Amino acid sequence: MELDAKALVLMEREDNILKQELGSYEIEKGLNLVYKAYVEDNRVYLFLTTKDDVTDDEFTEIFDKYQVEKYSEMGYEVAEIDDEYNPMWCVTFDYTDDYDEMAAMLNEIIGFHFDEINRIYDEIR
Repeated sequence: MELDAKALVLMEREDNILKQELGSYEIEKGLNLVYKAYVEDNRVYLFLTTKDDVTDDEFTEIFDKYQVEKYSEMGYEVAEIDDEYNPMWCVTFDYTDDYDEMAAMLNEIIGFHFDEINRIYDEIR
């Protein structure tokens, strides 16, 4: 099932509680791969995952083939999260209240992830 949603809402999180909306950003592609996102201590935490459940073999293969170093090249920090049911990555970066700049960063990250997941799925399936 394809999602019709086009916007990612960033909320400020404090003490594990979502406090207020900081902005709603139109995402060009890959919004369905965002697990969750929030801003805490002026840092964006963007959790990205796969488009469907994967097998144990696919789980390992996806992490092995994922070009995680590209995030550093783009200026973002990333952590692999391997204790979830499906592969997940947390990309972190500084929040800015410049709407266009924030939208561009979110689209760059999510767009790269979308392309990367599709590339890997084409290779392993």
